[in-house]
Amino acid sequence: MRKYWLLGALSLMLSDFVALAQRPKETDVPFGRSNIVLVQTAASPDSVLTQLSHHLTTHGFVLDSVDRTRGLLTTRVQTSSRTLVEQMKIRAIRVGDAWKLTGLYLISGPMNSGATAFPAEFLGLESAPNKVAFREVVAAAQSIPRGTLRYSRGKVRFGAFTKLEDALKMPW
Repeated sequence: MRKYWLLGALSLMLSDFVALAQRPKETDVPFGRSNIVLVQTAASPDSVLTQLSHHLTTHGFVLDSVDRTRGLLTTRVQTSSRTLVEQMKIRAIRVGDAWKLTGLYLISGPMNSGATAFPAEFLGLESAPNKVAFREVVAAAQSIPRGTLRYSRGKVRFGAFTKLEDALKMPW
């Protein structure tokens, strides 16, 4: 009987450890594979959206949607373009009293055979497309007034074989 009690307690401790390990960590500096920028700010949602809109449009992004009621801003992605800004989608959404910014970028196939979406994340060499795209997300986050940045990792539900249209529909 004691053996089963000990196994039950060990199992409970192990499940707590696994749950803690799976919880996304938040840090003050970007870490390998971080793909979320969280911005804590006391600024009003309207001023955050105004500042983000201004920053993104002055840096060449085209706004796709701005929903002041839900606290959501997205940029438009264009598959036929040549610059990263035009091939990148940034999403900012209000979560509680903070803002969550994520991004994806496209890589076009040979001879315009389609495009594949990849997450903007802090990984690889400084000139790697995913890291360059992540820095664009960070620059947008830094434009939020009185913001404190934190970095996290979220599960990306699309991969190299996911069609662009499907990746744009998924929550990220």
